[in-house]
Order: sequence, then C-alpha cells, then structure tokens
Amino acid sequence: MEMSPELLQRFFAGDCSQEQEAAIRAWLVKHPEVLAPYMTEQSWEQFQAGDTIPAGASERMRRYLLRKMRRRTRYLQWSAAAAVLVLLAGLAYFQMLQKEQPLVQEPVAMTCLQVANTSFVVKNIKLPDGSQVALAGGSVLEYDSVFSERRDVALSGNASFSVAKDQSKPFCVHTRNINVTALGTVFSIENKDSLFTSVRLLEGKVVIKKEPHIAQKIEAVFLVPGQELLFNNSDFSNRVQRFGDKPRNERVDTDLFTGPNTAVLELDNEPMAEVFKKIEQLYHLKIDFKGSEVKDMRFTGMYRPSSETIEQFLNTLVLLNHLKIEKTKTGFRIRADE
Repeated sequence: MEMSPELLQRFFAGDCSQEQEAAIRAWLVKHPEVLAPYMTEQSWEQFQAGDTIPAGASERMRRYLLRKMRRRTRYLQWSAAAAVLVLLAGLAYFQMLQKEQPLVQEPVAMTCLQVANTSFVVKNIKLPDGSQVALAGGSVLEYDSVFSERRDVALSGNASFSVAKDQSKPFCVHTRNINVTALGTVFSIENKDSLFTSVRLLEGKVVIKKEPHIAQKIEAVFLVPGQELLFNNSDFSNRVQRFGDKPRNERVDTDLFTGPNTAVLELDNEPMAEVFKKIEQLYHLKIDFKGSEVKDMRFTGMYRPSSETIEQFLNTLVLLNHLKIEKTKTGFRIRADE
C-alpha cells in the first residue's frame, strides 16, 4: 500500500477502514520517523483514544511524553512516537484480554471447640454439619468448628447423637478406647462408667472400632437398631445385646414403691402419643405435646432408669423424630422442630 500524507491524516482522524488501519499500523512500526511531525502538543490535545484509559494513567502518560517531546532532537521525537504506539497498543491488548477473575474465597479458619455441660440438664448442641447432640450433665464434647473430609468428635461422658446424612464424610465419635462411626443414624454413648462404655443404636447402622492407641487386636463390631454394645475398658472385651437384656428383677410394682421409680418401660412399635402418656403415668410427670404433630411417629425400644435419666431418654426420642424439647416446672414441653 502506498502511504501518502492524506492517508496518514485519515488514519489519525479515524476515517480508515479496518484493513487500511491494520496496514498503516504495520507500516508505522517499520517507519516510526514518519510520526515526528504529528507528535506535537496540539496533537495531544486533539487526540481521541479508541480505548478508554483511566484518567490518572492518561494524565501521567501525557505529562511524561510532553516532557520528552519538549526536547527538540529528532531522535527523542521518534522515541516518544514509538513509546505512544507501544503504550497504546499494550493498553488496548491488555483491555482486550482482561477478563473478570473469579473471587477466591479465603479458607475458613478452623478451631477446636469444647462444650462442657456442668449442669444437671441435658444440653442440646448443633454441630457444623447439622448433626444434633444431646449432651448429658457432667459430659464434655470436642469438635472442629468446620468439618472437612471427616466429621470427628470426642466425647467424655454420655450423649445421644442424631447424625446428618453425608455418604462422603463419615461421622465418628471417639471415646477413651473405642470409636463409633456412622453415616446417618441415631445412637447414644454412655462413657461415664470407669469400667464399661455402652453404645446403643436406635436408627441406621454404626461400626465400632478400637482407638489407635490400643495395641490389642479387636475386631470391628457392627450394630443394627435395637442393639447395644458393652465394651470393657479393663480387659477390652465386649458383648452385643438387645436393649434391656438385664435381669427382670429390675421391675417393681409402682403402686407399692415409695422411693425413686426404677420401673423399666418396654415399648414395641408404640404410637408416640402413647409413649408420652405411659411416661406420664409411670414416672409422675407432665409432658405437654400436640397429638397432631406426633400422630405419624412410632417407637420401639426400652427405657431403663438405672442407666439414664428420663430427660436423657426424652432427648433421644426428640432427636430421633426431629422434635424439640423444653423443660417446665412440672415436666417437659415437646413441639415440632420448625
């Protein structure tokens, strides 16, 4: 293409076609000396960039190049012209390629939390994954503020667990010498006794294994609902039994009994409303509940006062059926957990 002053004027005025503009840009790179007459202060005032340059950057570029252009040597005029081309081309190329970068979320700091229940009232705890824990009085629970690949908690004492289902992240409760792993289930652990640790499964499936510090070989034990494992912390032996597999002489006639009621309550697929009524009658307390909220709920299991309080038992029922419980002056108030 033959380059004429008229064509260059049209180029600087922005009147060229895309093909002409590309050809002229390539030609100017090879012949920067041609730009000298055009790089005056007046041309700077009249110059309109095709791409928007931030005001601060544009003014700094202008002041810098004007200082260079005031030195009247032809060499520096050529240098200024070349600098303009490089800066403008670089800026246009940068703006063309720049894409909005996705926000990188800062990792959440993870800390170890400890909840100690120093009262005589069961304390309800919601874990980071949504799992629910009913922590008995005199018990301690430790867990991470954020669960990553696993959901590990440590228990000293007694607690019932309603585990949020997550097949990719096993839920594991560590006690003194054993651990209980579940995916989505309801179970309770009694770990206050110096000799025995008890694990009861109410719903789902769990596997019980030894803790790593135990050198003795102990086979993993799987429980099904209604089973209880008794682990001996002295000789590391264990046995699996149904709930309440203890001598029947624990039963007493409540009509003749004047001390604390130790009657064992056995329930076989009972409607929840009937469960609450039997507890009221047998243990002389008031349970305030709405029949419409529990009409589709049933329960099979056993309550043994010698091994847990009525409050602990009710908290297990609450966790199992997604209810909430509140202690009152005469007993308990139970409602749907909205």
